Amino acid sequence: MTAVESVAPPTLSTARPQTRDRGPKSTVLYGLIIALAMVLTAAMLWTCAPVIAAQFHHGVLFGLLTCAVLLFIAYFWLNGSKDLIYPIAYHAYLKDRLFNPPPSRQLNLPRVMLLYCTCNDFNADSLARSIDQDYLNFGVAILDDSNDPTFQRQIDDFAATYRGDQQIRVVRRADRAGFKAGNLNNFLAAQADWDYFVILDSDEIIPRNFINRALDYFVAAPGAGIVQANHVATRNRNKFMALFAHGVDSHWPVYQSIKRRFGFMSLLGHGAMVSRECYEAAGGFPHVVAEDICFSIAARDAGFYTEFAQDIVCEEEFPPDYLAFKKRHGKWTEGNMEFIKNYTRIILRSNMRWFEKLDIVLFTYALPLTSVFSVYILINVVFLPVSDSSIRFPVWMLVPTVLFLLAPLMNDVIWHWPHMRKRRLAKYLGMSTLLFGSMYLISLKASIKSMVGGSFFTVTPKVGERVGPVELVRHSSGFWAFAFTIAAISWLTTGSVLPVTLLMIPALAAPYLIRYHQG
Repeated sequence: MTAVESVAPPTLSTARPQTRDRGPKSTVLYGLIIALAMVLTAAMLWTCAPVIAAQFHHGVLFGLLTCAVLLFIAYFWLNGSKDLIYPIAYHAYLKDRLFNPPPSRQLNLPRVMLLYCTCNDFNADSLARSIDQDYLNFGVAILDDSNDPTFQRQIDDFAATYRGDQQIRVVRRADRAGFKAGNLNNFLAAQADWDYFVILDSDEIIPRNFINRALDYFVAAPGAGIVQANHVATRNRNKFMALFAHGVDSHWPVYQSIKRRFGFMSLLGHGAMVSRECYEAAGGFPHVVAEDICFSIAARDAGFYTEFAQDIVCEEEFPPDYLAFKKRHGKWTEGNMEFIKNYTRIILRSNMRWFEKLDIVLFTYALPLTSVFSVYILINVVFLPVSDSSIRFPVWMLVPTVLFLLAPLMNDVIWHWPHMRKRRLAKYLGMSTLLFGSMYLISLKASIKSMVGGSFFTVTPKVGERVGPVELVRHSSGFWAFAFTIAAISWLTTGSVLPVTLLMIPALAAPYLIRYHQG
């Protein structure tokens, strides 16, 4: 076993980017997204002008609140335009024009390190299958942040008894500073015997040709500093995993292919290869929860791009139950809020093109902006009704609003329609609506927690929790309290629960979702 001393947190590179031949990136898609949103917003402002004037006549505060509501709707339409146009662009245009480099002949085999990151969630089978590569010059290191002696023994036994050609290095550090980023930096900054490294999460299984094929992308795209592989969700052990894994299978190839061509393609935390030149130019991984996108931005400013390899298909596991999914969602929200606080100025100053910046904003700001949506609800459900005021929008605005509410489901429908039974597809879409709708409360709590107390990297549980009646009440109480509270407020102020129905129903469904994995 080898121990490596911790290193100081890296800093973002301030070097000016070099010009690199990466291939075309197009403004067309985001031009269409902005055009659609602007047309709808202009029509909204035109038809709502009498409403705005009436509200200002009622009082300046009412006028400003009305403008705030319209601004939120305009942002919702912009984000919805993205969700609508992304899958259409992929299936109608990009699917048959994907970047697919030919195999390259590696004369001087670069040294590649497989870095398996674990923290009390070691999976021996996943690592053993990932190590089985058709490439000669690579090494394996288990970067173990576990504090559970049981997992530490499992890792030591695996390294000592592994019968393959590779010697497994186990690396532990004295503390867990910097979360996953600190774990990676602790190894990479202290070792010199590597040219590329591959990031593996504990449940990751990479295909046998991963290293060889990823190197093909580096050869074909000289500007690439990161090659991010595709993923599907496998090893589904219960109903929860089997149903919601469909979303992983459809999301990865469509959204990442579009981002690679028309937006900002990022390292996505695992199943990716990074070059030494890129790592050093970016200054290592920033010690934040969302280390993957922050590193990608630093790499982009240093002149490197992230390539997406749709034909390299890795396996990952969907969270095993609702409670694990909830914990992962909260971590993502906290990480994105931390990203907003620390990286907004960096993005604005970056040399990235305008549509890359917009792509980052629309995808990473969505979860934390739940808190802004809370203000929207307070204005419409509490303040205006109590003040004996209301906003009556033109009926036509319901059409784009409903369309954009359903837009996030469009990609799943197009992707799964040809080969999934329609009854199961309908069930998946309905359950997904409940699942993500119930995450509103989690996003709100995580956003507030991150703003007040900072963010913390939480490891997603890999084993489902057995939930009995007592545990069910404990886990559901917050959701039900939230649902009944907003329903009571809406009833008292507006005489109806209809304004909060889309928040109330998913929250009430939480007990069903919590027990769903138990069949």
